[in-house]
Amino acid sequence: MKFNFDLEDVKYVKILYEGEHSSPNTIKAELKKITSHEITACAKFEEDIIIRTPQDVTLSIVCNNGLYRTKTKLKSVEADAPYLFFYLELPEGMEYQQNREYFRISADYKCVCYIKQGDNVVDYTTKTFDISANGVSVILPERLFSENEAEIDLMIDERFIHSNIKYVRSEDYEGVYKVSYAFEGMSQSDQDYISKVCLQAQMQKKRDNII
Repeated sequence: MKFNFDLEDVKYVKILYEGEHSSPNTIKAELKKITSHEITACAKFEEDIIIRTPQDVTLSIVCNNGLYRTKTKLKSVEADAPYLFFYLELPEGMEYQQNREYFRISADYKCVCYIKQGDNVVDYTTKTFDISANGVSVILPERLFSENEAEIDLMIDERFIHSNIKYVRSEDYEGVYKVSYAFEGMSQSDQDYISKVCLQAQMQKKRDNII
Protein backbone atom coordinates (compact mmCIF):
# COMPACT_ATOMS: atom_id res chain seq x y z
CA MET A 1 0.00 0.00 0.00
CA LYS A 2 1.49 3.34 -1.06
CA PHE A 3 2.38 5.88 1.61
CA ASN A 4 -0.06 8.69 0.87
CA PHE A 5 -1.49 10.85 3.67
CA ASP A 6 -2.88 14.33 4.15
CA LEU A 7 -1.73 15.99 7.40
CA GLU A 8 -5.32 16.66 8.51
CA ASP A 9 -6.09 12.91 8.34
CA VAL A 10 -3.31 11.97 10.80
CA LYS A 11 -4.00 12.22 14.56
CA TYR A 12 -0.43 11.43 15.60
CA VAL A 13 2.49 9.08 14.92
CA LYS A 14 4.57 6.77 17.10
CA ILE A 15 8.24 6.08 16.44
CA LEU A 16 9.70 2.82 17.77
CA TYR A 17 13.48 3.24 17.96
CA GLU A 18 16.51 1.65 19.61
CA GLY A 19 17.63 3.61 22.65
CA GLU A 20 20.58 3.33 24.97
CA HIS A 21 21.82 -0.21 25.71
CA SER A 22 19.82 -1.43 22.67
CA SER A 23 16.56 -1.03 24.57
CA PRO A 24 13.41 -0.43 22.46
CA ASN A 25 11.67 2.89 23.08
CA THR A 26 8.57 4.57 21.68
CA ILE A 27 7.88 8.28 21.35
CA LYS A 28 4.57 9.86 20.36
CA ALA A 29 4.79 12.83 18.01
CA GLU A 30 2.74 15.15 15.84
CA LEU A 31 3.18 14.89 12.09
CA LYS A 32 4.25 18.33 10.88
CA LYS A 33 5.29 17.98 7.25
CA ILE A 34 5.36 15.47 4.38
CA THR A 35 7.48 16.07 1.27
CA SER A 36 8.34 13.85 -1.70
CA HIS A 37 11.27 12.35 0.21
CA GLU A 38 10.93 13.20 3.93
CA ILE A 39 8.60 13.22 6.94
CA THR A 40 8.96 15.74 9.77
CA ALA A 41 7.43 15.02 13.18
CA CYS A 42 7.55 16.99 16.42
CA ALA A 43 7.29 16.00 20.10
CA LYS A 44 7.50 17.98 23.33
CA PHE A 45 10.12 16.73 25.79
CA GLU A 46 10.89 17.51 29.42
CA GLU A 47 14.26 15.78 29.81
CA ASP A 48 17.28 14.98 27.69
CA ILE A 49 16.75 12.11 25.27
CA ILE A 50 19.68 10.48 23.49
CA ILE A 51 18.64 8.98 20.14
CA ARG A 52 21.23 7.51 17.78
CA THR A 53 20.87 8.55 14.14
CA PRO A 54 20.62 7.36 11.51
CA GLN A 55 18.78 4.16 12.47
CA ASP A 56 15.97 1.95 11.18
CA VAL A 57 12.68 2.51 13.02
CA THR A 58 9.08 1.36 12.98
CA LEU A 59 6.60 4.16 12.28
CA SER A 60 2.96 3.85 13.35
CA ILE A 61 0.48 6.31 11.86
CA VAL A 62 -2.80 6.78 13.74
CA CYS A 63 -5.44 8.21 11.41
CA ASN A 64 -9.13 8.93 11.55
CA ASN A 65 -9.86 5.70 9.67
CA GLY A 66 -7.44 3.36 11.44
CA LEU A 67 -3.86 2.44 12.23
CA TYR A 68 -1.03 2.03 9.72
CA ARG A 69 2.49 0.76 10.29
CA THR A 70 5.69 0.76 8.23
CA LYS A 71 9.47 0.57 8.42
CA THR A 72 11.62 3.58 7.61
CA LYS A 73 14.87 5.34 8.56
CA LEU A 74 15.21 8.03 11.20
CA LYS A 75 17.75 10.33 9.57
CA SER A 76 18.25 12.95 12.27
CA VAL A 77 16.83 14.50 15.44
CA GLU A 78 17.08 18.18 16.29
CA ALA A 79 16.30 19.80 19.66
CA ASP A 80 14.70 23.22 19.95
CA ALA A 81 13.55 23.31 23.59
CA PRO A 82 11.00 22.29 24.58
CA TYR A 83 10.57 20.37 21.29
CA LEU A 84 12.30 17.58 19.41
CA PHE A 85 12.06 17.43 15.63
CA PHE A 86 12.35 14.06 13.89
CA TYR A 87 13.35 13.75 10.24
CA LEU A 88 12.49 10.43 8.62
CA GLU A 89 12.80 9.02 5.14
CA LEU A 90 9.49 8.82 3.30
CA PRO A 91 8.54 5.10 3.31
CA GLU A 92 7.79 3.39 0.03
CA GLY A 93 4.76 1.61 1.45
CA MET A 94 2.79 0.79 4.59
CA GLU A 95 0.58 -1.87 6.11
CA TYR A 96 -2.99 -1.29 7.28
CA GLN A 97 -3.30 -2.67 10.82
CA GLN A 98 -6.89 -2.14 11.99
CA ASN A 99 -10.04 -0.16 11.32
CA ARG A 100 -11.82 -0.52 14.65
CA GLU A 101 -11.33 1.24 17.94
CA TYR A 102 -11.29 -1.38 20.66
CA PHE A 103 -12.01 -0.77 24.32
CA ARG A 104 -8.97 -1.31 26.54
CA ILE A 105 -9.56 -2.32 30.14
CA SER A 106 -7.38 -2.95 33.16
CA ALA A 107 -7.26 -6.72 33.56
CA ASP A 108 -5.51 -9.23 35.82
CA TYR A 109 -5.58 -12.46 33.79
CA LYS A 110 -3.11 -15.32 34.08
CA CYS A 111 -0.91 -15.74 31.02
CA VAL A 112 2.31 -17.28 29.71
CA CYS A 113 4.51 -15.41 27.21
CA TYR A 114 6.86 -17.33 24.91
CA ILE A 115 9.55 -14.97 23.62
CA LYS A 116 12.61 -15.74 21.52
CA GLN A 117 15.86 -14.60 23.13
CA GLY A 118 18.83 -15.41 20.91
CA ASP A 119 18.50 -19.03 19.84
CA ASN A 120 16.18 -19.93 22.71
CA VAL A 121 12.49 -19.42 23.41
CA VAL A 122 11.94 -18.32 27.02
CA ASP A 123 8.55 -18.70 28.71
CA TYR A 124 7.38 -16.28 31.41
CA THR A 125 4.37 -17.04 33.60
CA THR A 126 2.82 -13.74 34.59
CA LYS A 127 -0.38 -11.65 34.57
CA THR A 128 -1.84 -9.09 32.24
CA PHE A 129 -1.94 -5.39 33.09
CA ASP A 130 -4.55 -4.38 30.53
CA ILE A 131 -6.12 -5.85 27.41
CA SER A 132 -8.17 -5.05 24.31
CA ALA A 133 -9.18 -7.09 21.29
CA ASN A 134 -6.16 -5.62 19.52
CA GLY A 135 -3.42 -6.26 22.09
CA VAL A 136 -2.31 -6.83 25.65
CA SER A 137 0.13 -5.42 28.21
CA VAL A 138 1.85 -7.82 30.60
CA ILE A 139 4.14 -7.43 33.59
CA LEU A 140 7.64 -8.83 32.97
CA PRO A 141 10.92 -8.74 34.92
CA GLU A 142 12.86 -7.24 32.00
CA ARG A 143 12.40 -5.47 28.68
CA LEU A 144 11.77 -8.24 26.16
CA PHE A 145 12.05 -7.19 22.53
CA SER A 146 11.44 -9.75 19.81
CA GLU A 147 10.51 -8.95 16.23
CA ASN A 148 9.17 -12.46 15.70
CA GLU A 149 8.46 -15.85 17.26
CA ALA A 150 6.60 -14.46 20.26
CA GLU A 151 3.38 -16.05 21.51
CA ILE A 152 1.00 -15.82 24.45
CA ASP A 153 -1.41 -18.17 26.23
CA LEU A 154 -4.25 -16.43 28.07
CA MET A 155 -6.94 -17.64 30.42
CA ILE A 156 -9.93 -15.27 30.39
CA ASP A 157 -12.92 -16.33 32.50
CA GLU A 158 -12.16 -20.04 31.96
CA ARG A 159 -11.63 -19.57 28.21
CA PHE A 160 -8.18 -20.47 26.88
CA ILE A 161 -6.82 -18.19 24.16
CA HIS A 162 -3.59 -18.55 22.19
CA SER A 163 -2.13 -15.94 19.85
CA ASN A 164 1.07 -14.76 18.24
CA ILE A 165 2.14 -11.36 19.55
CA LYS A 166 4.27 -8.49 18.25
CA TYR A 167 6.21 -6.10 20.48
CA VAL A 168 4.85 -2.53 20.60
CA ARG A 169 6.48 -0.72 23.55
CA SER A 170 7.59 -1.04 27.19
CA GLU A 171 7.83 1.21 30.23
CA ASP A 172 9.11 1.04 33.79
CA TYR A 173 6.47 0.02 36.30
CA GLU A 174 7.11 -0.32 40.03
CA GLY A 175 10.51 -1.99 39.65
CA VAL A 176 9.50 -4.24 36.75
CA TYR A 177 8.25 -3.53 33.21
CA LYS A 178 4.87 -3.16 31.57
CA VAL A 179 5.41 -4.58 28.09
CA SER A 180 2.78 -4.08 25.40
CA TYR A 181 2.17 -6.45 22.49
CA ALA A 182 -0.25 -6.48 19.55
CA PHE A 183 -2.13 -9.70 18.78
CA GLU A 184 -1.29 -11.27 15.41
CA GLY A 185 -3.16 -14.07 13.68
CA MET A 186 -5.75 -14.38 16.46
CA SER A 187 -8.94 -16.19 15.45
CA GLN A 188 -11.95 -13.97 14.83
CA SER A 189 -13.96 -15.80 17.48
CA ASP A 190 -11.29 -15.17 20.14
CA GLN A 191 -10.97 -11.52 19.11
CA ASP A 192 -14.75 -11.08 19.27
CA TYR A 193 -14.79 -12.73 22.69
CA ILE A 194 -12.15 -10.35 24.10
CA SER A 195 -13.98 -7.40 22.56
CA LYS A 196 -17.20 -8.54 24.25
CA VAL A 197 -15.45 -8.95 27.64
CA CYS A 198 -13.94 -5.45 27.36
CA LEU A 199 -17.25 -3.88 26.32
CA GLN A 200 -19.07 -5.51 29.24
CA ALA A 201 -16.39 -4.24 31.63
CA GLN A 202 -16.70 -0.71 30.23
CA MET A 203 -20.49 -0.78 30.61
CA GLN A 204 -20.20 -2.05 34.19
CA LYS A 205 -17.73 0.72 35.01
CA LYS A 206 -20.15 3.34 33.69
CA ARG A 207 -23.00 1.85 35.74
CA ASP A 208 -20.81 1.87 38.87
CA ASN A 209 -19.98 5.54 38.32
CA ILE A 210 -23.66 6.41 38.09
CA ILE A 211 -24.59 4.67 41.34
